[in-house]
Amino acid sequence: MRRRLATLAVLTAALSPAAPAHAGFFPGDPIDGPSADVRSLGDLDVARDGSGAVAYLRRDGGADHVFVSRVVNGSFQPPERVDAGLDAPSAQPVVAASDGGRVVIVYINAGNAWATVWAAGAPGWSTPQQLAAGASASSPSVYMSINGVAYTTFTTGGDVRAARLDRGQTQFQLLGAPLDIDPGADAGGGNSRSRVAVSADGTALAVWGEGGHVVARRLFNLNLSAAPQDLTLPSLEDRPGGNADLPDVDIEDDSSFAWVTFRQQFTDGGRTQTRALARRLRGSRFEDATVVDGQAWGADGVDTLDVELNGRGDGLASAGLAGTGAANVAILKRDVFNPGSTVGGGEGVAPAPVGTISETLDRVVGWIQGPASTATVQARFFDDKAAASTLPVPSAPAALSNPGFGAVVPTGGLDVAANRAGDVLLVFLQENEEGRRLVAATYDRPPGAFSGNTTTRWRGYARPPLAWGQAFELWGPLTYRVEVDGVAVGETQDTKLTPLNPVADGEHRWRVVATDRRGQTAATKTRLLRVDATPPTLEFTVKRRKGRVAELSITAGDVIPPSGKASGLKTLKADFGDGTGNQLLKAKKASHRYGRGGTYTIRVSATDRAGNAVALTERVRIKRK
Repeated sequence: MRRRLATLAVLTAALSPAAPAHAGFFPGDPIDGPSADVRSLGDLDVARDGSGAVAYLRRDGGADHVFVSRVVNGSFQPPERVDAGLDAPSAQPVVAASDGGRVVIVYINAGNAWATVWAAGAPGWSTPQQLAAGASASSPSVYMSINGVAYTTFTTGGDVRAARLDRGQTQFQLLGAPLDIDPGADAGGGNSRSRVAVSADGTALAVWGEGGHVVARRLFNLNLSAAPQDLTLPSLEDRPGGNADLPDVDIEDDSSFAWVTFRQQFTDGGRTQTRALARRLRGSRFEDATVVDGQAWGADGVDTLDVELNGRGDGLASAGLAGTGAANVAILKRDVFNPGSTVGGGEGVAPAPVGTISETLDRVVGWIQGPASTATVQARFFDDKAAASTLPVPSAPAALSNPGFGAVVPTGGLDVAANRAGDVLLVFLQENEEGRRLVAATYDRPPGAFSGNTTTRWRGYARPPLAWGQAFELWGPLTYRVEVDGVAVGETQDTKLTPLNPVADGEHRWRVVATDRRGQTAATKTRLLRVDATPPTLEFTVKRRKGRVAELSITAGDVIPPSGKASGLKTLKADFGDGTGNQLLKAKKASHRYGRGGTYTIRVSATDRAGNAVALTERVRIKRK
């Protein structure tokens, strides 16, 4: 939970009205640059609580090195070099994040795989750890569960290797044996790269290409499953199958369910066409393949492929098509992949589409579009709030690159990730005559619904303390504006405020407007505020009678002009000064018999229902007989 600041700024009634309360795309802001030293994007990941990081390559001392900017409260922090002490150039950084700010970076340096960790609550990065000595390491992948257990896979010496990072630890442990089915075959190189995903219970599923096939294997602690599975199809719709590659994988919180996507060649008459396929792991076996590229036989092949799930198993697959360069997306809903459809692209550069989905079912797909000289990043949001049987509806495309930063670098990389609330980050590179910039655009939701807490009963404060619940917002502190009768009386980042200036007695309506860092708002319902800071009116007279009896005639009221509304009298009391104590009066007349003569001070008090009180005294002389 983020820390709220207890500052208070008092405003005048001239404050501007609240901005519209709706989610939307916001174009890119620079993370690093402009500089000729910014080289290429590596990877982006965001945890469910909104923390995360982006890793990229930046030239330092004449060589490419790994820099990371962490995401804290929705803002990118100043970049930090994480391969400190390694003089050789670094490459292929990947990142994984989990709640609490825990981040893992894996990268290649001098032909070896290395890792470094920012532990939750730590002041900095751990010392880089060499994962395995070996020649020509490449293609790392890393994934961290919601509970902080991470696995990484990478290729070295023609084998796919894996290492595990336990929860709360900063050092990986290498699994003893390669993952390969056939140790003699090359595995995990180039487009046969490995990928790994980790479920909530800390078990993992790894996929990779080996000998023209795509293979999947479970990982349990430091052990390999004894039953790896070949996912490659012998044929599809009576068309013979060929080589398969581009494997990707994601897994549900429940380790029994996962989806693997891959690309495979098929012979269609005298023509070879690549198709994008998805297969679901259910328990210990994979179900039949589903085509997710949205193409027909004789149409485009597939250049890129990506799959993303949320913890419950909904998701999407994004495919970049060869030839036309279209960006296609297939929606996964209720365990079924629906046919793919085109969302953009087709204007020159390879679109390289990527997608993400939150726990709230919000999906966003981004891609690169246009000729290289004017390429932009475009994105669509898919609204999945309709009936369960209805597919999500895509928004119109939104341009997310900033025209002032130049064209998007088509080969610089594009990635996307979401927190659990549906806020999304997209990162990419733009370049102009000033140099390259690493840029982040967002799909940002407004603050969540919240309500006022202050009682609607009458209160005896001229400056009544007001309190409300916290509006849900994962990215950045909120500013709360308090309005009484439509007039702003103050701003704070706390969830309570006492107006600096008095509020007039009477009945009022108040509300609180929460504004996020993007100017989006959410407001409480208006709530009744009853203020009665004025004591009741009170007068009394004393009439003495024979027999040592004093009679009181009292005039008391609790009325606020001009409305006449006030809390009303609660009690009238009289103390006749002879030691008999306060007497609660049920009427505005009272009498008291004294036991003996003397001079006494009579005190009459009135209290209203807001707690305001007034008291008057009068001395009376009671004659002796």
